Amino acid sequence: MSRACLMAASLMMLTLVSCAPKAPSSAVDSTPTPVTTPDSTPVIPPSERVPRITIDELLQKIESQADILIVDSRIDVADQFAAGHIKGAIPVPLSTIMEGQWLPPADQNQEIIFYCS
Repeated sequence: MSRACLMAASLMMLTLVSCAPKAPSSAVDSTPTPVTTPDSTPVIPPSERVPRITIDELLQKIESQADILIVDSRIDVADQFAAGHIKGAIPVPLSTIMEGQWLPPADQNQEIIFYCS
């Protein structure tokens, strides 16, 4: 049974690749222009600074009982969480996180893994 849940979580994670919306495609050159600070230091966008893990890496962490906190941050998480979620995840809407209304527990030293769609 737990193997079936793990497989379901794998399939769910496969469909939930990234929180950031994809840029619209166009005929214009979409090569990003690096932003620089006044001292000419390139600025890396937050979406590129956040480390990402694969589904297999997440499954390994879950199987090894790593000290992780899994946060389901889907836009309509209240409805979707009830329909299904990764075992052990907690529901926190992305808007709540972005508005600074949710912070991870300060007394814990867990790796935090977010997933969304």
